[in-house]
Amino acid sequence: MPTTKLSLPELLSKSAAMNATFNTEMFNRLLSLIPTPAFYSELHERYATNFAGYLRGDPEKIKACEEDRQLIDQNLSLLLGLAKVVTAKDPSLQEAFGLNPSAERATVSATLERAKDFRVSFDPKGHPAASVAKIMGARGYEIWACDGDPSLEENWRLVVWSTKCLKIPIIGVDRTKLNWLRIRGKRGETAGPWSNPIPLNP
Repeated sequence: MPTTKLSLPELLSKSAAMNATFNTEMFNRLLSLIPTPAFYSELHERYATNFAGYLRGDPEKIKACEEDRQLIDQNLSLLLGLAKVVTAKDPSLQEAFGLNPSAERATVSATLERAKDFRVSFDPKGHPAASVAKIMGARGYEIWACDGDPSLEENWRLVVWSTKCLKIPIIGVDRTKLNWLRIRGKRGETAGPWSNPIPLNP
């Protein structure tokens, strides 16, 4: 997402601008641009009918087919683009909309590999960020933290979800304490094994 690389003040400014303009009227206008299932179904059936006439060389159907092709392209691109954008909130939509090429689906393992090269770096202001080697087939990454005994599962909690694997900001931890971090890849409901825990010193 374009906003993931913004600093906290920059993100606040960007969000304030959106808050000032995003109202009910704009929301309804956005919704009006999204094709309904009934509209798209009717468009598809019409295109299929005109395409059959196109193959027979019917001049009227050829013209209608070209016009419908533009509408199909416009609305299909909109739906697929929308599905990609909201994948960050619901990764299962990518699969539901058929966004993954069949060849890729065939090569993705049912299980995910263990996270490798999990590490923490710090920006000039001392803010921590985590990185990990990209996990094949993962659609996102979960980082959990623990400021107690890391051998007890109940001490761990989710602190960050990210669709990227590099420079993930670590938030929601008490930096006055020693924290342990671990990461795993996820794809829908499928979760990979945890990385080895690494310390985040106070």
